[in-house]
Amino acid sequence: MSRIQLAPHETFQIHELLQLKNNFALKIAGLTDSIADPKLKILLETDLRDSQQQIQELRDFLQASIEPNQ
Repeated sequence: MSRIQLAPHETFQIHELLQLKNNFALKIAGLTDSIADPKLKILLETDLRDSQQQIQELRDFLQASIEPNQ
């Protein structure tokens, strides 16, 4: 993967977004066990999987922005 050039403020914004997504995922993970309604539980589990995938994509994007060109 080629290196992506990010401005410092863009890197900071991505870090903030990652922090928000991580907090969201932790909150959902903590709530899922206590939910009795099956439809709501499925919805939260789906949101959790989506959030985890987005977190990984953002981490990969940041990693690509700091790796030197190969």
